[in-house]
Amino acid sequence: MALPLESQLNEDTGPVSETMFCEINRAQTPNAVEIAATLPEGQRAQLAVFCYRKRHLHDLGLRIASTCSLNALLQAAGTGGEVIFKQSRDPDATLAKETVPASHASRPITLATCVRQVDLGSDDDDDDDDDLED
Repeated sequence: MALPLESQLNEDTGPVSETMFCEINRAQTPNAVEIAATLPEGQRAQLAVFCYRKRHLHDLGLRIASTCSLNALLQAAGTGGEVIFKQSRDPDATLAKETVPASHASRPITLATCVRQVDLGSDDDDDDDDDLED
């Protein structure tokens, strides 16, 4: 039975088999990179980009990308491949910059301070017109 259209449109197909992806995903990072290194470079670059674009696999994507050439990443991600290539040369530094400090992570986010209060009770637009004429 086929998936509903909504599911088909939202599915991001990986560049490796589900079995291979599960093996890579379950392995510790150094082992996962070693497993990925057995793939041809083009497929490895596609896997790196696939993982890089997913928040929970971002670290793994950078580390796999570190085993790829600039050309392979450009073919896999277009011009974004250059960014991935540069970030993957020192993944620890890249990930450290992306980490949110604990002091910021615990602060609550509210939208109330951003919302401008609007008077919806008045249909009298004459007051606004008078301001424009002055």
